[in-house]
Amino acid sequence: MQFTSYATRRGFSLLDALVVLMVLAVALGMGVVYGMFRDPGRGACGKPLTCSTRVNQIHKGLVLFANDFGGGYPVPTDLSPETAAITTQTGNSSASFYSYMTFNTYYSPEVITCPEDASPNLVVKNDYRYGIQGDPDWNTSWLWDPNFSADISKAGCNVSYATLAMIGDRRTTQWRDSLDPNFAVVSDRGPKDGAWNAKSVTMKSHGNTREWVGNVAFNDGHVQRFTFSAKNPNAFTVNGDNLFRVDDLDKGGDMWLGLFGDTDEETTNPFWD
Repeated sequence: MQFTSYATRRGFSLLDALVVLMVLAVALGMGVVYGMFRDPGRGACGKPLTCSTRVNQIHKGLVLFANDFGGGYPVPTDLSPETAAITTQTGNSSASFYSYMTFNTYYSPEVITCPEDASPNLVVKNDYRYGIQGDPDWNTSWLWDPNFSADISKAGCNVSYATLAMIGDRRTTQWRDSLDPNFAVVSDRGPKDGAWNAKSVTMKSHGNTREWVGNVAFNDGHVQRFTFSAKNPNAFTVNGDNLFRVDDLDKGGDMWLGLFGDTDEETTNPFWD
């Protein structure tokens, strides 16, 4: 009987080396992808990106609405005075606005809350009422769930993000798809009246007692991250205007962002934490 003798292979051939390199490349690539999906809220600097995405989503929802309604953003009292009158915070409040947009599926209750929000008063509204058939207490004339809160100063607030105050000239000039790259309409919350306050809870969401870190969406659609330190004499000032302070109640060029309570055409009640 004849046996075929095979010489013992020693070392790697060029083909073996190429296969090993390809396996390593795939493994490293999978590691990067896994890391991206494992922690989508953090970028290379370890800073949260989730809120940047959500601020962008909120602005895109405004634009989608504007595309269908003549370029303007939603004004609750124009859409349903009846529902706006019975919402937890009445009129053109943040509660009415966000509840309308949720009811019409521009946003989900999760999208309008920041996962890193430091406020103990924030809750995702998991019991949002969409007016489904069989809800015995639902009035078919309502255009959104009136039991929705934007009062961040009290337990049960359902939203994290600040928007432009819908009063005065700013409502007609910038609460619309103006494509203005210098005017902000949505952002992470800021401290009361745009003044530095190390004790403000909102300072702790992305930053700390020494700096505020937040994302701001402008009316042309771009989102920019800002960091303001305690040493900055013009903290929260963007394009010459303080984001969170009312500099002129009626001025159309005044960027005044926040969470607002009962709001009519000329007055509003901002909430701070």
